[in-house]
Amino acid sequence: MPLDGISAKCLAIELNQQLKEARVDRIYQPDRTDILILFRAGRENLRLVLSANPAAPRIHLTTEARENPSEPPMFCMLLRKHLLGARVLSVETPGYERIFIIRLTTQNELGDTLEKKLVVEIMGRHSNIILLNQDNRIHDAILHIDQSISRLREIMPARTYDLPQNQNKPAPDQVLQAIRNGLPYISPEAQSKAVDKALLESIQGFSPQLCQAVAAAAGIDPRSRYDQLTTPVQTDLAIQLQRMLETILAQDYHPSTFYLDARDTIPFDFHALALPNLAHPRPEASLSAAMDRFYLERNRQNRLVQQKQSLQKRVETELENAARKLQLHQDELTEGEKRDFYRTCGELLAAQQHLIQDGLNFVDVQNYYDPELGMIRIDLQPALSPGQNVQRFFKLYQKARGKFETNTRLVQEDLADLEWLGSLKSAVQQASDEADIQAIREEIAATGLSAAERRQKAQDLGSESNPEKKQKPGSQLRDFAPGKPGSKARRQAKAKQPSGAKGKAKSNAKNPPPLPPRSYLSSDGFLIQAGRNNLQNDRLTLRTAQKDDLWFHAQKIPGTHVIIRCGKRPVPERTLEEAAQIAAWFSQAAASLQQGSPASSEVHKVAVDYCPVSQVKKITGAKPGLVQYDHYQTLFVRPRDPQQFLQSPGQEHNYPEEE
Repeated sequence: MPLDGISAKCLAIELNQQLKEARVDRIYQPDRTDILILFRAGRENLRLVLSANPAAPRIHLTTEARENPSEPPMFCMLLRKHLLGARVLSVETPGYERIFIIRLTTQNELGDTLEKKLVVEIMGRHSNIILLNQDNRIHDAILHIDQSISRLREIMPARTYDLPQNQNKPAPDQVLQAIRNGLPYISPEAQSKAVDKALLESIQGFSPQLCQAVAAAAGIDPRSRYDQLTTPVQTDLAIQLQRMLETILAQDYHPSTFYLDARDTIPFDFHALALPNLAHPRPEASLSAAMDRFYLERNRQNRLVQQKQSLQKRVETELENAARKLQLHQDELTEGEKRDFYRTCGELLAAQQHLIQDGLNFVDVQNYYDPELGMIRIDLQPALSPGQNVQRFFKLYQKARGKFETNTRLVQEDLADLEWLGSLKSAVQQASDEADIQAIREEIAATGLSAAERRQKAQDLGSESNPEKKQKPGSQLRDFAPGKPGSKARRQAKAKQPSGAKGKAKSNAKNPPPLPPRSYLSSDGFLIQAGRNNLQNDRLTLRTAQKDDLWFHAQKIPGTHVIIRCGKRPVPERTLEEAAQIAAWFSQAAASLQQGSPASSEVHKVAVDYCPVSQVKKITGAKPGLVQYDHYQTLFVRPRDPQQFLQSPGQEHNYPEEE
């Protein structure tokens, strides 16, 4: 939910306790609307994020380390000039407004002590971050508001800063006093509205969710009109509101995040109080921690969705191109299948050329290839001589034969491309975190996505495997010298490599280790691993797994390779079923089943083949992830998300990535 006034007061108290006397160490501006300030508080480093992003305005301590631009923006430079080395005096909010005033003390070039204020306004699309001097004048703001945008309140350098206009609602302490004195606490204009809206318009700092929580505690439908409630019901509502206000004024906060399902990891809401009307609350150490979890998980999920959509669009575009190429090559192949007919016509015309007369559109000749020696009609070109008509059919035969041979190969390549792109699309659909997306990007970078990129990658690999192709003219003379032709080049390359710990660090930074496969622990204690992309599928199946391990794959559909690391131990049926369910989950079948809702449970079952790893062979020249297998068995299982019923392995179950 947007930060309400009650949570803002709780957050200001927290930040004041944690940041008081802290020193501003560093200031960054990761993007146009966000500021990240690093504080040194005693022996502890704290990160404070300030955001004027209209979609997610906020201020809280964070654990996120964000990338920063190489050149800081002007507002960031201004903050560094005035605030680096400053110490925090206090963090305050005026009343229960969503405005945070960070008071800091610093010294100028002459050694004079100055007071600065950093104001963070959390007001939706009107949010802003403003730096003030000791005279309450604006140094600058992250977003400028001039008369063309607002005539009531300008936020421009050198202007005097004024707080936003108050909504003229009574504060919680005033409402509590009215309830204790038996006075009306709902404004006359709001009494004809629903209970939640009446409370919202009558109390400063309350949000719709907090108003609904008060109504729920009193057993009232928040949509009921306040003036239609009976006197006892209004009394119950006043009692519950009084308890809530007493809790707020006593600063008895219980920061919490809220989840739609008990097993969810991404919260849908947060608040300074544990609201009983919201589902599945989880206590947090502080409101900053609750907000940090909420925004980090939401931003991570949004990035994941955006990355998946971007990748899926690219893959689907290539799938359309591959399907279009396949159709063209199949049409050419159909034309090439007429090669035998053209050759037969040419040979029959050559043997019976005496029957052809100039200017004929067709000729009927005896078909020597027909057991019954029937007649066949052959179309002619009237403008051509008999000999030229004969040569025309032999030319058509040569052309059709070339088409057949070429397009037979191209159709097989197109089918392989479609299968590989289908596996990529399935992997994108099943990606559950950014590590999965990164693994797919690594595969695309290694193999190329479009046909042109794949051809270029193949040429580069061919050049690397045959360095003689890259030699300049005349360099062949060096081949007769003692030693290998490439030895000098290898020595020079080795000499340029950095040595020592720094060299290893640079090498690791340029060539990071491959991502590990997904790993789960079966109910019987067996390690189950699943590849994240086709390159990892090959590495997991052909290099990491032992020959006695079991290999699983969804039958005849794109999907990931799943391995049970069993060695020579017998595998219980429960573990076999769990591995098959994982293979079905990370396959194209799971994505298609999630889109529909078949009525029969049998429709949900997916055929999964499994066999020893020793029976899995790589297809020569095939794309990553494509293998052939033999001596397999088949299980019919329903896809299940392994994160919902299996745990990640502990340290004692770690296996080497490659043998």
